[in-house]
Amino acid sequence: MQARALAAAAQRIPVVRALEVARRDLKGVADTDHPWLSPFDAAALATESALILRDLDQLDEALAYAEQAVELRETGRARSLALSRITLVDIHVRRRDMDAAVRVGHDLLSTSPTLGSIRVVQQLDVLRRLLEPHRAYRPVREYLVRFDEARRARMLLLADIIPPSPGGTPV
Repeated sequence: MQARALAAAAQRIPVVRALEVARRDLKGVADTDHPWLSPFDAAALATESALILRDLDQLDEALAYAEQAVELRETGRARSLALSRITLVDIHVRRRDMDAAVRVGHDLLSTSPTLGSIRVVQQLDVLRRLLEPHRAYRPVREYLVRFDEARRARMLLLADIIPPSPGGTPV
């Protein structure tokens, strides 16, 4: 988290040091198996590294870490996998690779469609705003139709947790 804060402040050299410390600390972290805790593991470090490098606009390196995070999460927690895929789509969009973004986006929508996570829904909203300017590209436009349908289904799962927007029905 320290490296993420440093990346937001564009402090490149301290970011590198903080990531080195995190990699070193990863070796000493005890694995936990509690269902409510997400352990600091190789997948978590890969996700954080992807986000940090994305924030520093080092998109090729960010892409490699995001792909690693998805690969490490594919047999694990559905929520963490969904968040990792959101990061991967985000990076593809920033790299202007809309075909890859849509391909991973379809994988994202297939990631546990019954997952009821407020954080995932919030990140999906951010992702949708990132995709919207590319709507003129047919695959993105078609994906956004499926995306909106999937979002509505997720919102039904969270209806008791998330109050309706005062401005009407959310997209």
